Amino acid sequence: MLNGDKPEQEATRAERSAESSASREALEAKVSETPEVDEARQAAETSASSQAGQAPNAPKVVRRVVCSYKLGWLPGEWLQTWRRLDRVFARAELKVKATLAPLEDLPKDTDILVVPPELREAAREAVPPGTPILVTPASAAAGAFAELVSRLEAGTEFTAEKIDPADKDKPKIVSYRGHTLID
Repeated sequence: MLNGDKPEQEATRAERSAESSASREALEAKVSETPEVDEARQAAETSASSQAGQAPNAPKVVRRVVCSYKLGWLPGEWLQTWRRLDRVFARAELKVKATLAPLEDLPKDTDILVVPPELREAAREAVPPGTPILVTPASAAAGAFAELVSRLEAGTEFTAEKIDPADKDKPKIVSYRGHTLID
């Protein structure tokens, strides 16, 4: 009897996989035209987490947002974009680390990826499926980051921990390797 159930279960899994990949491709095509967070990837992640037995309505906790660039090509305006993002998180008192990293060497714990429009396709290939991508030019980054912070504070799709006011005045121990701050 168990042998009879296995092919049916495998067929059901294959159908679910085909449906989710088809819907993911359709959503990616729709979102690739907008300069906002890649909601298609987030929707795919939400459906994957609901299949894994987690609550589908639980917002994703964001701890690291990466501003990414192509290795060997970092324009000054994109460096300023990363600094702006770091200051926006600090002003909002969110425990979110803004990191500047090349697409070819992204941190494993990247929760949201920020890229300029010309790196949209390369970013999709560089991140694991389900990672939201914020596509914005450096000139419009301030508005995009304000929208991101409001979404994090609202806590519907994403959420972030707030910095505890008691921890603000305490000394912080940091480590450096050369001139690079180690997380």
